[in-house]
Amino acid sequence: MREELILHRWDLTGDDRTAARSLNEPWMTEHTVVSVGRPLLIRGRAGLDLGPEGRVEGRLRTPGTDDIVVTADTEGGTIRFAAPEGPATIESDAATRVLLLWGRRPADPTRWHSTAGPEALRRVRTLLGGY
Repeated sequence: MREELILHRWDLTGDDRTAARSLNEPWMTEHTVVSVGRPLLIRGRAGLDLGPEGRVEGRLRTPGTDDIVVTADTEGGTIRFAAPEGPATIESDAATRVLLLWGRRPADPTRWHSTAGPEALRRVRTLLGGY
């Protein structure tokens, strides 16, 4: 419930100092991945045209922390922590990464960046459609 309150407070107030501080808490990321990550991916996966052999994988990176890897294929979706390796699909601060996992974006677009290319980024952002 605490995570929901913080997230919906952000929905109402936007990127103020209190929201950024709350979203930046490590437990927010952990709870999002461990407790609600899979249901979040179900909705996003439904919006993808995966085809019989299709697969989407994204790696969300925040410097100094483990990456979050999201995948979707015809069998379902997964979300997990992984050691940072290879290129990231999206790099951001921790608060922005939580927002992205919930299908939201911060008002300031400079808080995240990607070199994945438009199609790969579109597919990962669709998967992260959230609630």
